[in-house]
Amino acid sequence: MATFALAMIVCSDLKRSKRFYKNILELKLGTDAAPHWIDFDLGDGRMLGLHPASESLTVKPGSLQLGFHVDDVDKFVTDARTAGVTVLQEPHDESFGRIAVIADPDGYPVQVATPKPWR
Repeated sequence: MATFALAMIVCSDLKRSKRFYKNILELKLGTDAAPHWIDFDLGDGRMLGLHPASESLTVKPGSLQLGFHVDDVDKFVTDARTAGVTVLQEPHDESFGRIAVIADPDGYPVQVATPKPWR
C-alpha cells in the first residue's frame, strides 16, 4: 500500500505563496530553500511543497484543490478576507460540516472546513 507523502504546488511567486500558507493557514514551515523550494511539515511525514514555476512546471489554477480543517470556518474566512485573501465560496453547510473555499496567491482553490463531530 502506498502512503501519501507530498503535495506540490507550482507558484508564480514563492515568497508570496510562503506568506499565504504560513500566515493565513498557519502551516509549520519545514525547509526554506528559496528560491528553489519551500515545504511545510503537515505531520506524520507528510509535506506540502512550493516550487517556483518554470518552462516545464507551470501554474495551473483549478488543477488541484487542497483541503484543511479549521476550528471555525466563519472566523477563518473573516480573518482571511481581512488579510486580502479572495473568497471563492462563502461559508456554507454540507452534510459533513461547514465549508468555504478561498484562493491561494496563484488562484488555486483551498477548501477550509469545520467537520461535524463523529458519533
